[in-house]
Amino acid sequence: MNKNEKELTSEESLKLINRMIYEAKGYFHESGIGALVYGFGVLLCSLLEYAVDVKMISFPFSPFYLLVPVFFVQSWIQFRENKMKKAKTFTDETIDYVWTGFFISAIAAFSANFAGYSYVTITIILFLTGFATFLTGMISKFNYHKIGGVICLVFASVSFFIQDARIYLLLAITAVMVWIIPGFILNIIFRRQQYAR
Repeated sequence: MNKNEKELTSEESLKLINRMIYEAKGYFHESGIGALVYGFGVLLCSLLEYAVDVKMISFPFSPFYLLVPVFFVQSWIQFRENKMKKAKTFTDETIDYVWTGFFISAIAAFSANFAGYSYVTITIILFLTGFATFLTGMISKFNYHKIGGVICLVFASVSFFIQDARIYLLLAITAVMVWIIPGFILNIIFRRQQYAR
């Protein structure tokens, strides 16, 4: 045995075996509620921002600031669901890393707003969303996310030519496609699993 290799304790071995068993069974414990909360939050903020930009309504601050409490609610839901899982699989962890990277990158991208590039910010967010969605589809072998990721990347490319209020409508469509529809799909699968027990 290489001296750099660490021997697993019996508890670590058992955990690793459980993870591999649940991975092989295709086990997941995802209700889709977190995706729905975030998706409807992005949809609402995008439509409000569009309405503000075309002077349909006025708002005391950028509607996207409403995503801050939405993010905390969604994180709390995700935390609760993770605690209920019998085992956290390698797929679960990898997808969590992808979306954590997405959120950190999206927050960094919003700094472009302070430089006066609000529409470019949305283009960057669309690219990040498409990339994270496509990766999620590849990791989870979920064709809907693979196709949705590619469509989102096409939207991101098109958004370079739509640097006006209409870009928020592209973001709204993306929210429905990337978070809301999959959220409902996951919720239906989750309910069936719970009913079957």
